[in-house]
Amino acid sequence: MLRDRRTLFMMIGAPLLIMPLLFTTVIKVTEAQVKKAKTKELKIAVLGGDSAPEFMARLSSEERLNIFTDIVEDSVRAMTANETLDGAVIIPRNFLELIQNDKQATVRLIFKSSESLDAARQRIEAIVTQHSAEIVTERILRLNLDPTLFDAVVVVKEDVASTRESFAENAGGFLPYLFIIFGFMGSMYPALDLGAGEKERGTLETILSSPASRFDVVLGKFFVVMLFGVSTALIAILGVFIMVWQLPSMEVDIRAVVMDMLGAQRIVFIMTLVLPVTAFFAAVGLAISIFAQSFKEAQSMMAPLNFVIILPAMIGMLPGIELNYVTAAIPILNLALATKTILAGTAEPILIAEVYLSLFSLAGVSIFACVKWFNREETLFRS
Repeated sequence: MLRDRRTLFMMIGAPLLIMPLLFTTVIKVTEAQVKKAKTKELKIAVLGGDSAPEFMARLSSEERLNIFTDIVEDSVRAMTANETLDGAVIIPRNFLELIQNDKQATVRLIFKSSESLDAARQRIEAIVTQHSAEIVTERILRLNLDPTLFDAVVVVKEDVASTRESFAENAGGFLPYLFIIFGFMGSMYPALDLGAGEKERGTLETILSSPASRFDVVLGKFFVVMLFGVSTALIAILGVFIMVWQLPSMEVDIRAVVMDMLGAQRIVFIMTLVLPVTAFFAAVGLAISIFAQSFKEAQSMMAPLNFVIILPAMIGMLPGIELNYVTAAIPILNLALATKTILAGTAEPILIAEVYLSLFSLAGVSIFACVKWFNREETLFRS
């Protein structure tokens, strides 16, 4: 197996090099796009600016905002749609009259939401909000009103969740997703090669003619496949460490929390949960590989298994899904939720015990089924 380039790539190359590079690239590109949107020179058409001189003066004073006042209203929608303009502001003729009479005025904003991360909408809305707040403040002072009159109830937010709990809630579901995916990826190619690959090379018959029992043969193959799956999951954790350390934009306190969450004790705890899941992947993958006539057929049969694995893991990332007596019994989903509670430091021993029972039961049934499958002649030498 160590001479097979595909196996080595899936086991080492993908989790250790590609994934940190991929996530870092995504983060850097996103940051660059946000920065580009904030600093972009916007072309904004303003219609009816004479009706709102103060608001017009504020728009004109903004940096990176090019104002056009000579465009007719019938053209602004089409020009914004074809990106000749980044947006348009239409001010009604009675704007100043409404403001002076302490009434509410309406400003129309035309923009294209799919362009430049909504830069035009966000920047114009910020200007409108600030100008509106100044008008309201002036009215309150002029009419000698109590400012609290307009806020009957004020919500004072106090978040008692620690940084670790907040991070575990937001990113904690993502880490077990990586462990599950890489555990499956790391065990897939060894399973394909040790079953269907042996058939194609004609070496399976030689192994079966040895003094080793079929139970010994299938367990030997199973442990090799599981070893590669667990090793890949561990290397994926190392890839996460690399990704954390090579992001200079990450705040120091957040990095410290992440490194503390991924301490040796928690990693060992999590890997004891990953172990039975990887055993399930190894047993199912090996059973499919043994049944298949060729390596290509085994690959096509293995593909649908991705959806069976990914769906529960993705459900575990959804907000509001918590580890309870029901979810603790659902394989793969319970691993994602249990990992989240372990990282947050809120794991309940009873629920964790139920997760262990569920996962090891699944692994045991899978191994038993794989051994029974391997003992059938019509399966091994299917034509």
